[in-house]
Amino acid sequence: MSLVLNSVRDTLYAVTSCCFPNPTLHINRRTFKVIKELGEGGFSYVHLVQDTSTGRYFALKKIRCQFGSDSVKDAMKEVDMYRLFSHENIIKVIDTCVVQDKNGGKIVYIFLPYYKSGTLQDAINNNLTNNKHFSEKEMLKIFRGICYAVRALHTYRFPSIPLRSENGITNSNLNGMENGMNNSISLQSNNPHNEDDVVPFAHRDIKPGNILLTDDSQPILMDFGSLVRARIKIQTRNEALMQQDLASQHSTMPYRAPELFDVKTNVELNEKVDIWSLGCTLYAMAYGSSPFDNNINEQGGTIALAVLNAKFRFPEQDKYSPEFKDLISFMLEVDPKNRPDIHQVIAKVDTQLEQLDS
Repeated sequence: MSLVLNSVRDTLYAVTSCCFPNPTLHINRRTFKVIKELGEGGFSYVHLVQDTSTGRYFALKKIRCQFGSDSVKDAMKEVDMYRLFSHENIIKVIDTCVVQDKNGGKIVYIFLPYYKSGTLQDAINNNLTNNKHFSEKEMLKIFRGICYAVRALHTYRFPSIPLRSENGITNSNLNGMENGMNNSISLQSNNPHNEDDVVPFAHRDIKPGNILLTDDSQPILMDFGSLVRARIKIQTRNEALMQQDLASQHSTMPYRAPELFDVKTNVELNEKVDIWSLGCTLYAMAYGSSPFDNNINEQGGTIALAVLNAKFRFPEQDKYSPEFKDLISFMLEVDPKNRPDIHQVIAKVDTQLEQLDS
């Protein structure tokens, strides 16, 4: 089905209100029934909606833009980020719509595929509720798919020739997105680059709640509202504080890399922030929570201190192999210089899977 969601004249009812038990959304003579809320955060909500004419389900992300055109641009920047990457383990945007809010602001709607299996966090919660656990092989297969998605971010190259992609965006459009991102995100690296150079992006909020699972347990990385150009030189104290503030807004604390808790001057942040988050995510798959979630009910500084010192431990009664635990510790290196890159992580995962298959 092809949705056309490109006009503020589209008629929108009830989905912006929580007062109706079965709200509906009307767009270009199509009607969508809002089934339930799937998640929320900050100024955004995600609803499960169904096209009443076809029965097809979508995950509809609703972003309230209360601060004028700049906030709309920020919301649409997330859409651009989704479309910048084409990978089977990264979620794809189906369509978007910008409408006027009844309170005077604007609302950006992003239509995304719906996966009935939910998120990896849902699977972890289900394991905890039913006293179940992932097998080591099962975890490593899912985790490898997550790493493949992260590798696509960390090794991105801006296209150099105009080719039309499946979603109708040309490479010249993508280069335009690059220019727009450079203008709108002051935190990005200002280093000049050739079109053929690798330009790493960092997700900065990798966690089980941002990973969907397909029916056959393939992971799909989502929520690119936190994604930035990865390599950022920090030269002043103001730049350091800005990065800390952005991290506090967009990077979930128990999964946040130590260098984002205490940003130093005269350093360069890079894509290895995601490697730390991957380590926390794999730990959560095995043991039910981030290694730093134990401090979640205490003061935030306690979490930061635990992260900055990599203060975590594995359960005494542990069902997983020393090699598996070594993989987690491999990623949870406080100093980014000593932390592996995504290629080294994938190589280690491949080796462990080969050993399990032998």
